[in-house]
Parts: sequence; structure tokens; C-alpha cells
Amino acid sequence: MTRKNESLSLILPLKKREEIHNRWLFHRLNTLLPALMKKHELDMWVVIGREYHEDPVLKTLYPSAIDSSRRLTILVFWLDEGEQLKRWVIQPNPSFEPFYERIWNRAEGDQWECLKNTVEKCGPERIGLNYSHTFAASDGLSHSYFEQLQMVLEDYSDRFVSAQHLIVDWLSNRSDKEMKAYPAIAELAREITEEALSSRVIHPGITTTEDVVDWIRQRVLDLGLETSFYPTVDLQRKGSEMDRLEGEIIRPGDVVHLDFGIRYLGLATDTQQLAYVLKPGETEAPEGLQSAFFTALRLEDILSFHMKEGKTGNEVFRAAMASAKKEQIDAMIYCHPVGSHCHEAGALIGLYDQQGDVPIRGDLPLTANTCYAMEFNIRQFVPEWGQEVPIYLEEPVALLDGKVEYMAKRQMGFYLI
Repeated sequence: MTRKNESLSLILPLKKREEIHNRWLFHRLNTLLPALMKKHELDMWVVIGREYHEDPVLKTLYPSAIDSSRRLTILVFWLDEGEQLKRWVIQPNPSFEPFYERIWNRAEGDQWECLKNTVEKCGPERIGLNYSHTFAASDGLSHSYFEQLQMVLEDYSDRFVSAQHLIVDWLSNRSDKEMKAYPAIAELAREITEEALSSRVIHPGITTTEDVVDWIRQRVLDLGLETSFYPTVDLQRKGSEMDRLEGEIIRPGDVVHLDFGIRYLGLATDTQQLAYVLKPGETEAPEGLQSAFFTALRLEDILSFHMKEGKTGNEVFRAAMASAKKEQIDAMIYCHPVGSHCHEAGALIGLYDQQGDVPIRGDLPLTANTCYAMEFNIRQFVPEWGQEVPIYLEEPVALLDGKVEYMAKRQMGFYLI
């Protein structure tokens, strides 16, 4: 591999990562959260943390020095009449400051009594709680703690509402500070991918797909990072009746497909890229495979054109599929947001196993400053193979200034091994 992997040399030490995490959190709490509470008409948002059974949203609300809820932590966000956001924590740990003001005095009662007194003092009309039938990340409040809230806040229980849409926006919307850094994270993942799909790792006739997975996992660990999901490496092979061969020795003439992502600075990536293993005497992939790859790039252009702020995921799916059909592209589309989670909350554009409208999650609109894994596949007849061949690709993109921007160097053709 001739290209120098500059991003790999810029991975930050732990202390610097924590400083960035705290700076981003403080900025998000001060700028994004007040706007979201106003947008979703919530006077108060109560988030309850329980040690060993944590609400999934808490990881995005805790400063770096807080690694768990330590038995019980209650966060209270109160948008006052002047639309100023108050951030309180009912927990004694001083590391919550200055992100949250500690308001619990043990001498005046337990944490639940403190919550009750706080709610009574504020008198909110709508109290957001973390429960949802649709969005997993919004469903972190346990049943027993919901019952506890109903008992402690008996006079206010009719004001409980789901905070699901606030959480979806909190998780999927990136701040300006995060958006400036996200492309470097996406490029870091791409560089690891390029390294994995090279002769430095793959020795045709010897290396298996599982060997490549093991190399990736070890490489990510050695870099002080973590994978955002368990990587997948599989093959497209001439004459095979299966689209994706796993557990096989990689041979000349194979297309190697990698599905992989990392998590760094609290942000996840999700990427799929392809390599071709040259046969003796070859200097490039067969023309039919290259043509199929170019068709996949055309579908990326179609998706980029139709992914617009304000359109629902279902609207984007229908429009992109109609355009693909018009150009006789045999396509499947299944794009999803990325952020704190690899499959982030937010508008879905199709599902792999549901090529049509996606109820509820597909009805959400695409929003600005949201990042997506542009994920899809196309199928095209390859004359040299005498069969249809699938091309699986996935690129990280961002919705910025009304258009789609690629967050990493776009793969424009097969890597060659």
C-alpha cells in the first residue's frame, strides 16, 4: 500500500480524548438540548440511571469522569419560563460539576424526595420520560422505576409523556464541534479498511476471511480503539451460488467484501468496501466487475441527490428506487443514521429485509447535521463470470448545508490485491 495513513498517527491519548468528550458535552448541553426541549414542548426531562442496568442515553449525558450511575442517579432538565435550561443532578458525586448542579441534601430526605420537591417547585406541564414502543434508545426507563415515579410524583403522573423524539434528535443531531471532527474519524476507519484489504494482510491461497476479521479486531485494539460492531468479511466468487461466502480461503479472482466500523471519541462509523484479488497476469479487475462497481457509484449519486433535509426516510427511499429503476439498476437500499451508536436513532431509508416504506422510523424527516451510513447493494450481470454479481457498498456521509457530503475518501474502484 503506497498511500500514507496519516489519520492512524493522530490517534489521541486517553486524557486528551476525555477533554474533547467533556468539551463536546458541555457545548451540546448548552446549545442543542435547550432547542430540542423547546422543539418537542417538554418543560422537564427526567433521566434515571441505575447501576448495572443503565439507560442507554446516559452515556451521552455523562462527563468522562462518570462511568456509571452508582446505585442511583437522577438527572433533571428544566426549561424555565424564560426558556433557560437548568441542569440538575440528584447524586453526590462532585465530578458531575460543572455540567450539572448537585441539588441533593441527604439531611432533607432521600433522592426520590429530592426529585419530588424539585418537581413541585417547578410545576412542569409536560414531563418527558424515557419510554418508547418504537425506539430502543428511548426506552431506557425500567418498569420498576416507572412505577416508582408514579408513586413519588402521584400528583404529576398525568403529565408524563414519552421523551422518545427528543432522544432521537439528541442522539442523531451532531453539534458543529462534533461535525468538524467526524470526517477524520470516518477517514481513520477507511484507512484501517484499506490496510485490511491489501497484500499486507491478505495472502491469496493462504489467508481466510476469518483471518482478516481477526486481524482487524486486533489492529483496532492495538490502536486503542474499539469496533462499533463485529466485523464481517466475505467473498463473491465466480461460479458460487451464494452471494456472500464466509469462512473460505481467499483465492485469486475473488471479490473480498468487508463490513466494518470503529468507535472513537464517542462517535461510531459503519463502512463497506471491496477489493479484487488479481489473477496471474491481471493488472485490474475484469471489465464486467468494474462496470458493476461504476453502477454502484451511480446509485450513490442518486441517493446523494434525493437525501434532502425535511424529506422523510420513506420519501427518499421511494424517490431513489424510482430513479434507479428508471436507469435499470437492480438495487436494494437500506441507509441508517450513525452517531453515538452504529445504527443510530433517526430516519431510516429502507431496511435490508423490508424494501418499502418503514412504519414510524421511515416517516421521520432527515435533519441537518445528521450523519448517515449510505448502505445499499446492486446486482449486475458480469460476462466474465457468466452470472449476476452483487456489489455491496456503504459510505459515511453527512447532511450539511442542504446537501450530502462524503465524510471519508470515497471508494471509486476496487482495491487490488
